[in-house]
Amino acid sequence: MTEILVLAIVNLLIVMFFGPLFEGVVRKYVRANIAHSRVGPLVGIWQPFLDLFKLLSKEDLEVSGTPVMLQRLAPVICLGSILAASLLLPITGKAPLDAGGDAIVFLYLTGIGAVAIIIGAMATGSPFAYAGATREMMLFLIVEPVLLIAILAVAVSSRSLRFMDMLMWHLTRGPSLGMLIAAIAVLMSLQAHFGKVPFDIPEAEQEIIGGPFIEMSGPKLALFKWAIWCRQFVFASLLVTIFVPWGRVGIPVVDAIITLLKILVVYVLVSLIEVVNPRVRIDQALRFYLVMVITATIGLAIAYVVG
Repeated sequence: MTEILVLAIVNLLIVMFFGPLFEGVVRKYVRANIAHSRVGPLVGIWQPFLDLFKLLSKEDLEVSGTPVMLQRLAPVICLGSILAASLLLPITGKAPLDAGGDAIVFLYLTGIGAVAIIIGAMATGSPFAYAGATREMMLFLIVEPVLLIAILAVAVSSRSLRFMDMLMWHLTRGPSLGMLIAAIAVLMSLQAHFGKVPFDIPEAEQEIIGGPFIEMSGPKLALFKWAIWCRQFVFASLLVTIFVPWGRVGIPVVDAIITLLKILVVYVLVSLIEVVNPRVRIDQALRFYLVMVITATIGLAIAYVVG
């Protein structure tokens, strides 16, 4: 019990700290330095934390005449569900709640986070927030099948839906063709899960001025931002711990450092794609992720036939 509690606390601290930190790193060294040729102070990597502290200290404004309780609960549920999902991942080598949940629970929890964003946006009554919530729902429905099918490909190979069983199977058996194809599909889906260009369709600041978060302010906006940064970290962790798990040495501290470095590489890849692509329309995103669904399905079929 003590070990589970310690692992859970470590997992939560890693996700809540490195989610904003890695966002700051890619902002400074990829978007600013590479995309815009701006060289700022090193303190720039801490900007997400400064944003959080500033928002948490601001007045919590609310839209009168709207379901205020939904607006208050939505960011809490969003952040809480993402953090709960992180407890199912073996970031340090062992998943804290492996015995209490599997891949299906993980998908449910991450889905709750998306639903919380949608409900919170619609509760504000803003037409821009409603448009953003609608886009969020559409993007969720076209991207989630990619992740589901890719996870099923790994589950078929490992004969289990538990992430620790998937991890141990890959560490003992090595790479397989079906799993690698599924990993490519997951990597392509991360751009949408991260909410980055070209798939930042729900927020689209130049079009609908932040979309779901246009009426959010103060602590509520801070929690939503924190939840989104944690969600990015969790999905990147899923890729490197379940689909590309190699490089572990069996020492928890070393494994955690290796995992963090691999996650940072994923952040850099996503950010590079962001700075060289324009935003796409929802119909273009639908066509792209239809191809990714087919790709993940091919990986699942190969995993079923070959193992």
